Amino acid sequence: MTSLITIALMLLSGLSGTSAPKAVPAESLGAVQYEVRYKLAGITSKVAEATISLENGTRDGLAVLHSHAAIQASSVFRLFMDAEYIADSYVDKERMEPVYYFNPIKKGKKEGKYECIFDSSSKSISSYFLKPPADAVVKSFPLDGLTMDLLSLLVYVRFQDIPVGKSLSMHLLMAGKCVPATLTNQGADNDRFPGTERFLLKLQEGGLMENGSGNEITVWRSTANHRRILGLETALSSGVMTVSVKE
Repeated sequence: MTSLITIALMLLSGLSGTSAPKAVPAESLGAVQYEVRYKLAGITSKVAEATISLENGTRDGLAVLHSHAAIQASSVFRLFMDAEYIADSYVDKERMEPVYYFNPIKKGKKEGKYECIFDSSSKSISSYFLKPPADAVVKSFPLDGLTMDLLSLLVYVRFQDIPVGKSLSMHLLMAGKCVPATLTNQGADNDRFPGTERFLLKLQEGGLMENGSGNEITVWRSTANHRRILGLETALSSGVMTVSVKE
């Protein structure tokens, strides 16, 4: 049930119509801790903790923002998901689009890695799943408009200005597929999280879960200078999954 963990990372026609990305302020860098909770029939349970960090870096001589996510599942939920989930994304600071994504996989005796290389010059994405000793499973996708992984999407939401009411079309790389989606700025939401703007990410095909649920994810982004992600929420076929900053 790795797809359940990916909600924590959450847990777009191209860039036309959006303003240029803002310069990344120093206070936006560093690590933020989150709690992942599952609510069902009025009972809320903590299922995981996550740390997502953001730092300046370089990759192949390109100035990038390096985002690292580490998620630890609670002891009970390790029966259903990986005990630890790690992912790294590298986003071009000038274009605010991903250039590389990496996710090592280790569960019991099973080991491997999943990586994506975003090539803007050839307008293509190479997706690799390596599982020794078998050969790599390689998939290629066209880089048509805005396409990114979940972790890079959170960086994009933080620093790209999207007018209130504007919906952007995009593709989301998820579970070896390129899924069409839309991202809409729904405006201020001072009731749920004071000082935030609320965004709705809607997957056009399927959802975060294998049964197709979790196809709408709400994201709350702070309007303060650090522009941190303060919360995420998605309704599943049974219950609701939420992510919020750890107090």
